[in-house]
Order: sequence, then C-alpha cells, then structure tokens
Amino acid sequence: MAECTPVLGGILVGVLCVLTLVLLVCLARAIRGPRYTDRLIALNMICTVVILLLSVLSYLLGASYLVDVIILYGLLNLLAVAVLSRISIRRHRERREEEP
Repeated sequence: MAECTPVLGGILVGVLCVLTLVLLVCLARAIRGPRYTDRLIALNMICTVVILLLSVLSYLLGASYLVDVIILYGLLNLLAVAVLSRISIRRHRERREEEP
C-alpha cells in the first residue's frame, strides 16, 4: 500500500467530510420522499456513499480487512435494490390493473 503523506491525509479527510454531507442530503431525500422510487434511489445512493466512505477509511487506517466488508456491503446493496425494485414494479402493475 502506498504511504499516506500529510497532504494526502488532509485531502482524504476533506473527502470524508464532503461524503458525509452527501450522505446527509441523501438521507433527507430518503425521508422526504415523496414517492417510493425516490426513496429507493436515495437508499441506493446512501449505500454507494457508505462504500466510498469505507474505502477512504480503509486507506487512511491501513486496514485491508475493510475491503472484504466493502465487497460484502456492495453485494448486499445490489440484492436489496433488486428486491425493492421488483416490489416497486409489482406494486405499479397492480395499481395499473385496478384502474378502469
């Protein structure tokens, strides 16, 4: 692993701060909605930002075991979004069939 210089460390801490702000904005969007699909996209974005945060932390801390956690979290994100998208599509089709 490459050495983390003080300048690079400062830049990465700044990146962590920016990613935290993005995470808070996505969380607000997930809470506010207004539609189910908006919440689903916000959830996917939150998971992606968490993966980025963990990646930067893994580099800063020199903890290579976090890469395994990142991969597992990414796979769980993919599975969750696929299942929730399928539920959303099914709900949309049921509503469309009920309308005259």
